[in-house]
Amino acid sequence: MPPFHTKQQKRAQRACTFVSELTGDNKKDYSQLAKRFPALVHTCGLAQAVSFVEAKGKEVGELYLTHLEKVMEMRDNENLGEKSRNSDLTDYQYLTREVISSSTWLKRYSEALLGDGK
Repeated sequence: MPPFHTKQQKRAQRACTFVSELTGDNKKDYSQLAKRFPALVHTCGLAQAVSFVEAKGKEVGELYLTHLEKVMEMRDNENLGEKSRNSDLTDYQYLTREVISSSTWLKRYSEALLGDGK
């Protein structure tokens, strides 16, 4: 029988993989975004936080949202921004909890592996 892994263990493994594969100039900006994003969602709301990252239009923001979608195991044809803007209240609340949980893993590994991004 294959080993059983919790949802949190799977998220942690995926987040660690994505953060450890970062190279070059993206590290500092990615680290800063990863550290701030969970609080931004908590303070402003999911749709506003995602829209803020999308509006910045930076490559790092797109990369971060892609990683976040993969940590959450969203399907390839799903977009976090569209889903957050088009969900009904119940789905929006669930999605927000999932995003906070998943983005926290990206934050933890950014702090551990990237430090201050240097």
